[in-house]
Amino acid sequence: MYDERNLLLMTPGPVPIHPRVYEAMNRVICHHRTENFRKVFMECIELSKYVMQTENDVFILTGSGTAAMEAAISNIVEPGDEVICFINGKFSERWFEICQAFGAKCHTYSVEWGKAITPDIVKKAVEEHPEASIATICHNETSTGILNPLPEIAKICRENDLILVVDGITSVGGDYVFPDKWGVNVLVTGSQKCLGCPPGLSLIMVDEQAWEKIKNRKSNKFSYYVDLERYKKSLEKKRETPYTPAITLLFGLRESLTMIKEEGLEQRVKRHRLCGKALREGVKALNLPLFEDENYASNTLTAVSYPQGITDSQFRGLMEKHGVLVAGGQAHLKGKIFRVAHMNIIGEREILTTLATMELVLSEIGWNFEPGSGVSSAIKIFKNKL
Repeated sequence: MYDERNLLLMTPGPVPIHPRVYEAMNRVICHHRTENFRKVFMECIELSKYVMQTENDVFILTGSGTAAMEAAISNIVEPGDEVICFINGKFSERWFEICQAFGAKCHTYSVEWGKAITPDIVKKAVEEHPEASIATICHNETSTGILNPLPEIAKICRENDLILVVDGITSVGGDYVFPDKWGVNVLVTGSQKCLGCPPGLSLIMVDEQAWEKIKNRKSNKFSYYVDLERYKKSLEKKRETPYTPAITLLFGLRESLTMIKEEGLEQRVKRHRLCGKALREGVKALNLPLFEDENYASNTLTAVSYPQGITDSQFRGLMEKHGVLVAGGQAHLKGKIFRVAHMNIIGEREILTTLATMELVLSEIGWNFEPGSGVSSAIKIFKNKL
């Protein structure tokens, strides 16, 4: 009955996509060096600035979020630059791996996965490495379900003249992100998460301090396709990308960003936070332990530990059999946790459906819980808008 065409995707990208976005992409292809397409492209840029809450430069790259991450590091980091990498999951670890690839001297500060990078950790790192000029962090670590306290972290970096490079791939469009206000120098995101498009596009914001670092490089860049100065020149002189863009995806992006603006960022963030709270309360009512530190719980994804007696293949296999796809753990957490995303157009219906399906699966497994408790706990949150 259920297959890849009608599964409910509760995964952290790709996410369910609104029909309006599919319809926007279902059109005759056009040429990307025409005035009509330039208009579409510039609308995407302006809408991206709205969603990213910035007046700084924003560029749209063809490639997943990792392409924007590599663009950030390959343009800013020179061989031998000292970079502080804060790691609390798979995606913050990726910053470290990219920095290593481009010759940085990395200082890693890691915490147990499922915990947050706190301001005290950042202060300690800055004190121990005064020669560092760059810091990297993942705002919303979806491998573990943790939202790092970015405003406080950015303040410390700003006070110590560190260029802060942030992965906002699962927070932009789903949670509060104010790079200009907080002092984030580089911010990246991707199309297939909270922005509600298919995979294939990434966005990168660059502020003046970051541009100064790029323009004053003493060594050549080890990049061509993601050379940000090429993107800046092409955008300012021609209102185009320097290379052929993903035309169809940009039509979809314009529609999805328009929908975000129609909903309003404040309302959108409140909806994501409400869905996260409802899901967490429902999961706890089913006697399942949250993996994440709830004091720093992500508002776009929930990570849940498997208790003894429930296996990953059994649980996720039955969930998929009953029409709901949830994600598993990554790296050393594979088989130990499952992850449920609540991004983009996820609302009450999808949260309640997921919890109801969990109850069905847990009853088939023989797990001890009060039937109906998960759904009723979530309904209480939605009803009272807690």
